[in-house]
Amino acid sequence: MVDTVEEHVAIIDRGGMRITGPISTFTVRIPAFTAEAVSGEWDTIIIATKAHHTEVAVRALVAHLSAAGCVISAQNGLNELTIADVVGAERTVGAFVNFGADYIEPGVIHYGGRGAVVVGEIVGRAEHSVTPRVQSIRDAWLDFADRATITTNIWGYLWGKEAYGAMLFATALTDESIADALALP
Repeated sequence: MVDTVEEHVAIIDRGGMRITGPISTFTVRIPAFTAEAVSGEWDTIIIATKAHHTEVAVRALVAHLSAAGCVISAQNGLNELTIADVVGAERTVGAFVNFGADYIEPGVIHYGGRGAVVVGEIVGRAEHSVTPRVQSIRDAWLDFADRATITTNIWGYLWGKEAYGAMLFATALTDESIADALALP
């Protein structure tokens, strides 16, 4: 884990990261670093920041990405575009994540519930096929999301989530649910 909040990193290093929520409460022992202290090289880097921190996070970690490695976005939005601007589209993998999680305080993450996790290539020859790296990423995520899957149309998932979010925003202005609003002529 790499984070910019020094207190968060220090607490995780001392006693682990505590996960709370309705499914389970447990502590995970995992190495944590600030971007300045991290060393090594990885084949896969997962970005899990707020969207407006994407570019800074990728730039801080790109020196640690192996020559054949990739960066994957576990975020809301279309952050794959920002990641691709930094590392190249061929080194960017897309992910649709639809589960609730929130940073509560240093060392504590609230996991609100299960949801979909879908990964897929964003461009090129692999756009319509399942590549070994996407298979590997999905297989690793099965420990977290036992129904994680692969798609050859990651952009469809990502744009669909954007459209759904827009509908949620629009229904905040009315007493109607999304289903009721869509049923109106």
